[in-house]
Amino acid sequence: MGMLLSDVTQLKSSYATLQLGSAKADGRLTLTEHLLHFESLNKQLNLGSYTIKLNTISRVEPCTGKAAGIIPITQSGIKITTKQNHNIEFILPDPEQWLNSLRAEH
Repeated sequence: MGMLLSDVTQLKSSYATLQLGSAKADGRLTLTEHLLHFESLNKQLNLGSYTIKLNTISRVEPCTGKAAGIIPITQSGIKITTKQNHNIEFILPDPEQWLNSLRAEH
């Protein structure tokens, strides 16, 4: 049986917006000792939840939040690249703190 997110120590958590091209989903982003987890607030959008093991992250960097997936509207984004070369972007408060936390944990 898998471990529930509530069963682990949360190092950092905040509301965030998942940005997948022009699709966006608001939710909660949580960092634990071993995982980065995003849970969408709106289950009907089918953007679901994402869990990334920290040891699979190859790079974290700042990025821009974009309207319609192309027009930059904010500098409050982070981009995570996995070792499998998958990218995922989040728009969130205090992106610099998130970048520092993620760089320290992986």
